Amino acid sequence: MLSMIRNIILGVGWPVLIAGSVYIFIEGTKVYKLVKGSLVGKITKVLVFTMLVEMYSLGLVCTAYMFSYEQGAYLVIPVFGVWFIFFIWALKAIKWTKKEASKLTGQTK
Repeated sequence: MLSMIRNIILGVGWPVLIAGSVYIFIEGTKVYKLVKGSLVGKITKVLVFTMLVEMYSLGLVCTAYMFSYEQGAYLVIPVFGVWFIFFIWALKAIKWTKKEASKLTGQTK
């Protein structure tokens, strides 16, 4: 049963992580291009790269933990849930930031 839960977590988590990180990188780059050279641009660049490193670090550690300790799925499930909530929040924040940066710069991309 736990191996099935682990496989579901990995089967859902990694594709969502990869697709979402590509989206965050692309949209973060767009925001950065709108406001590069400013403090907002520098912060956006650092935050996007930090978020990507943290997400993949968490994914690798959770994956290794679940494969090394079968009961690890019980710990990873709430971690995955919290990560997913904040991931959705980050996606919305990137979208909102792009919209606001477009308004500030007068670009409507």
